[in-house]
Amino acid sequence: MPRAKATSLALALAAWLGAAIPAHTGDLRLEPVSLVMHPSEDSTSLWLSNTGRQPLQAQVRLFSWTQDGGGEVLAPTRDLAVSPPLMEVPPLGRQRVRLVRLGSGSPATETAYRLVVDELPSTVAASAAGAGSEASLLRYSIPVFVQPSAPAAASRLSARIEEDASGRRLLRLDNSGGRHARIAGLAFVGTGGRRHVLAPNLAGYVLAGRYKLWPLPEEAGQPPYGRFEADVNGEPVVLVPEQVLISGR
Repeated sequence: MPRAKATSLALALAAWLGAAIPAHTGDLRLEPVSLVMHPSEDSTSLWLSNTGRQPLQAQVRLFSWTQDGGGEVLAPTRDLAVSPPLMEVPPLGRQRVRLVRLGSGSPATETAYRLVVDELPSTVAASAAGAGSEASLLRYSIPVFVQPSAPAAASRLSARIEEDASGRRLLRLDNSGGRHARIAGLAFVGTGGRRHVLAPNLAGYVLAGRYKLWPLPEEAGQPPYGRFEADVNGEPVVLVPEQVLISGR
């Protein structure tokens, strides 16, 4: 894939990375919806299923995933290989996709990737390998985590409220642990105990050693009165922001 196209695709993917749910209903289904590769594993797999009565074409690509400035950053990677990258899934059938580790040994820290699966129109499937497809019928983004050789500390979140250069107030979650934090049901309880839902379902991930930002609604009240509530890795968590408003970050 040319560098310019890879960069533009990574930026486009980052724009909707917070939601791994497809934009509309289609015949393509994935299982599982996240992958973890342990130090003893050289490969892992997922299944693409076709619930329709016509064959479908799909393309699978892998991107390195990190977070910078509170946002998502995707880039091409050669750490893992995807096999097969292009496939036809038969009606009411399924196709196995393997992720294979290319280098020897495990990383020193947890490493994150995004597996992007596109259901392709039949007219572009034949040229997808050479051009890179951006015209898809359906797109999934699957998180992939490669575990380090030594056990990593669990995720550890802290919260604070910040203000950007435009005066918009933001909820910032920092993860000082060694593993990712999966955030769901994100809400901010502000002045007077009023609860403001920021993301009712999957809000996203905070990667190990990184932070992520969510805009606060105008009526959320002023700090330091408030707290953050969410489901973190399947457990309910309440965090009180560590500090008051930081201006002009």
